[in-house]
Amino acid sequence: MVRNTAKKTAAGGIAKRVSGPLGSPAASPAPASPTSEGEPEVAWSDVHSQWYLICRDGAEGDVVLYECSACPRVMCSRCLDIPSDSRDLAGRSDVLFLCLSCHAEHTNKVPAPYYGFYRGSLPAEGGKPALQGFLRMNGMFETASCAVLAAAPIAVIHFILGGSEEIVTPVPLLSHYLQHYFPNGGYIYLKVPFNVATHRNIRAYTGAQEARITQLKSHLAHSGHVFAFFSDHSEEDSGWLFAGREKGSFIAMSVLQVLSTVLGPYSGVLQGAMMIFLVCGSVVAHDDAFSELQETLLNYNVGSAIIFSATRFQPLVATNFLLALAEQVVAEQLDISKAFPGLLALSSRLGQHTKVILMIKENAHGVHNLLVTQFAHAHMQTQPWGIPVPGQCPLCGSTNSWSARVAVRAPYESCEPDVPDQGPVSRYLYACAYPECGKAQGKPSYKFHIDKPPGFLVNAAKTKSSGWFQSPSAIFPPSLMSLPASCGPSDAKGKCPRSRDGEVLTKRMRV
Repeated sequence: MVRNTAKKTAAGGIAKRVSGPLGSPAASPAPASPTSEGEPEVAWSDVHSQWYLICRDGAEGDVVLYECSACPRVMCSRCLDIPSDSRDLAGRSDVLFLCLSCHAEHTNKVPAPYYGFYRGSLPAEGGKPALQGFLRMNGMFETASCAVLAAAPIAVIHFILGGSEEIVTPVPLLSHYLQHYFPNGGYIYLKVPFNVATHRNIRAYTGAQEARITQLKSHLAHSGHVFAFFSDHSEEDSGWLFAGREKGSFIAMSVLQVLSTVLGPYSGVLQGAMMIFLVCGSVVAHDDAFSELQETLLNYNVGSAIIFSATRFQPLVATNFLLALAEQVVAEQLDISKAFPGLLALSSRLGQHTKVILMIKENAHGVHNLLVTQFAHAHMQTQPWGIPVPGQCPLCGSTNSWSARVAVRAPYESCEPDVPDQGPVSRYLYACAYPECGKAQGKPSYKFHIDKPPGFLVNAAKTKSSGWFQSPSAIFPPSLMSLPASCGPSDAKGKCPRSRDGEVLTKRMRV
């Protein structure tokens, strides 16, 4: 029986490898990496959000907007129950408004009534309440209290291998979703196809970006944010990225060469950006390739990045995860390290396909580094601590044949007389339940065990039977490992824890 199959969407394969662009006897040096000097300041501007803090609605009709004097948030007259005899007072120019989020931040440790409007100055500077009594609210938060809905300008940039239609990604869908948060402007989407396999291609690519970069800088000004995607194939045996085509064949080059060439013209707008790599896991599997990717992130001062470890990563599988990321981190401007556990909780199917690696730029003792944390989907029976249980018994070939796991607990002596001496689980034992297992080979039934690796289950991403396992964070460059490291994104307190493409030539070459 013949069945039609979907077009391949994984971003891996085989290509001719070269050490630098073709068309010249010597490789050109990679574009100079930007320095931190002259970094554009990203700060709150005078632009306020177009979406209300509580009800998330937009301005329409006779609804009155109250802009916070301390942040870009706004609240509306439908969510604030302002007495009719005080509405004129609330609209006076000498009366300042403090939104509910700012109030919650300032009274996090010691609760206090919410007055909202103040005379002359805000309460932190001694301002006194302008209204008689506290300000009543209608409704409650539908987002995190620290969310800032689509206030700063946003630019989505999609770097994608040119002439490679088989890379199918969810980026256009995400862009369509995000643009509706900016009905009056403030949003821009740029698709940047690249082919940098030869020096001629590089010159053409670099020249074509000038107008785009001018447009981006004008759009972002000093308060905008960049959400960037990099979609490419990777060479399975080396982790090298595809630079483009030459004479009908794909050419692969080192990760550093490709990224520095493609991202180089955008160095002025990528500082502080969030970047998602839609490439196959060979980039992660090969240490040299992954180190070059991390080095590039530091060189361009990228704020945070995400990459996936699946050998044949399918970008469409990450659609739900990326959609939630776009909403919470891009539209609502939540801190990614705080939002990440919640994003994982919405993404169990993604976890069945791939592990997720989060990289966040930090400043440790005046030195820029990356905090690199890996998250793996964990299931009680099939993937404890993110380690997959084999789908088939290697001895008899049976599937779904593993008996219920047996837990082995670490030695533990309780200090409380009423608490049983029962330590945490440190190992699970499995055995094949097929009665004939091993008999043909004259061996006993197949058994194996899985030991708990370092790390912990993320509390905010746990369900009754599954969750996400966070491995201890690593610091890049490794020379910084001796410095104190902060914890990875978690709510756990006190713990730090191609297949071949038909068009691609099969021959490979290193020069």
